[in-house]
Amino acid sequence: MSAYIAQTDLEDIFGRDNIAVWSNLDGETGADAMRIAKAIEAAEEEVENRFRDGKYAIPFSPVAKKIKDWCAKLAGLWLFENRPGFKSSDETWEGFTGMKESVDLEIDAYTSGQRILPCSLIDGIQPSAPVVVT
Repeated sequence: MSAYIAQTDLEDIFGRDNIAVWSNLDGETGADAMRIAKAIEAAEEEVENRFRDGKYAIPFSPVAKKIKDWCAKLAGLWLFENRPGFKSSDETWEGFTGMKESVDLEIDAYTSGQRILPCSLIDGIQPSAPVVVT
């Protein structure tokens, strides 16, 4: 179960048909919900990892619209890039590369403190590695 976004968030950006085609590795019709869930998980993890050891508590709460937007874009791009027959020279991918760069630049602005997310901040020191409690 995803924490921040759902399949419909990807479809709002890339279109329902595109998400269905990109998610389906077997060439069948319809979306592959398991593969979409994997893309969402990968995107959410990527965004969280970019903010680790920063000032925001993870998981994010409340979930800012910007976080949802980043996750949806990254999940859709993950599906597009990991589909059969993907070629980085594909003209469409060149346009999507700009989207990825834009997401990266926006995240950099928030992690550097140039912009602020309306999310909970860390109250104290947050471990950056597993902790054993006895």
